[in-house]
Amino acid sequence: MHILYSHRVTDEHLTSEQQALVARLRAGAPLAMADDGAVGVGGGSRPRQHKNFTAAQDWVTAFFDKGAEEVLGYYADDFVWEDIEFMQTITTKEELYKAFVVFNNSGPDSPFGVHKFEVLTYDGGPAGESRGVRRKGGVPDEWKGELEADYNRFAGNIFLGADLDYDEWGYMQWIWKATHNEDFFGIPAAGKTTVTRGTTTQMYKNGKIVRCRTHWNFREFAIQLGVIPPPDEAWRANPGLAI
Repeated sequence: MHILYSHRVTDEHLTSEQQALVARLRAGAPLAMADDGAVGVGGGSRPRQHKNFTAAQDWVTAFFDKGAEEVLGYYADDFVWEDIEFMQTITTKEELYKAFVVFNNSGPDSPFGVHKFEVLTYDGGPAGESRGVRRKGGVPDEWKGELEADYNRFAGNIFLGADLDYDEWGYMQWIWKATHNEDFFGIPAAGKTTVTRGTTTQMYKNGKIVRCRTHWNFREFAIQLGVIPPPDEAWRANPGLAI
């Protein structure tokens, strides 16, 4: 996803105001950000509204439409963000800010490209009793030996954030159009437009995101950029797949 550009952002890329915000994040200072909006008429409290399709679309476009400062308010102080395809994990507001700020007021010539996301479906609701359940025990016997390092490499990311409590969950499916103005991580992409699909699973506590994991179809992405050949499409002759 677009968040992969975050590693390219250093303090030199930021304005003086943005550097000041990063300094406050590093110091752990609280930021004055909008809450979930659980305030009723006359200032009284009202029940917080559960997330829904509109909230999902708002989140997936906020990086480009609202700016990094406001987007930080969507996340709890303790959170985990993971892009599974690239095994990129973010756990601090500073790194999250750097991931978003490159898109502030980015026009069609932005070196980070132009991105458009559309949420197509959303599922979610209050968390049930069975949540945050993780496997017990150490490395299974069949993984020990030469595969143990691989097991730990993947299991470590899966277990990260498993102890963060949540009271609501959401699962969205989206499509992503990216117009590339530069090559993408060494892949020739400049001047090309790619489209692919993906999913994001989120867990919320008091309306804030505590876990956020995204999975997108890199294979489709790579095919469109000419990195790998397209597959045999004969299996698609299934009338049940017609839209």
